[in-house]
Amino acid sequence: MHTALTEAQVREIETAAPEGLTSQELVAAFASREVKFTEATLRKYVQLGLVPRSRRVGQKGKHLGSHGIYPVRAVRRINAIKKLMAEHYTIEEIQARFLTFKDSIENLDEALAELLRLFEEKIGSQDPAARARLGPELAAVRTSATALLDGVHRLEKLILHAGETARPRGGGAAGATELL
Repeated sequence: MHTALTEAQVREIETAAPEGLTSQELVAAFASREVKFTEATLRKYVQLGLVPRSRRVGQKGKHLGSHGIYPVRAVRRINAIKKLMAEHYTIEEIQARFLTFKDSIENLDEALAELLRLFEEKIGSQDPAARARLGPELAAVRTSATALLDGVHRLEKLILHAGETARPRGGGAAGATELL
């Protein structure tokens, strides 16, 4: 058994399921790579706000209902939690220190990407003169968006590391919350 997925495995899952995963697919993504993770743990992480909630997606066909789809970023989030727990951080410490800004930053990143995609689509439908005039503006906005996200990530790291103390490297029994 492994404690967490490798970066290559996370990217592989993200590529295979860009629209998201059901809870069963999420658990299977870890289990099939020999990383212990259960639906009960997923529910606990969602309740604690460590993993984003699923969204309901209707199934095609009459009377088939809907199922919950977790955003693909949940894989990376769960993996980060597993790595931190392997370093003996408690769920409470992870919740308080490491994931404070994650949802807001991810939402900002997704919103900027979608806005830029919509701008690009609209500019692409314009006449050539308008495209020539608006293209450089879009490029400047894209550069600013990238700089904003880089700055936000940098500030997040600086804030999180500002109060960092040395962590114990093992020993002692795990508390109940650490076993999640």
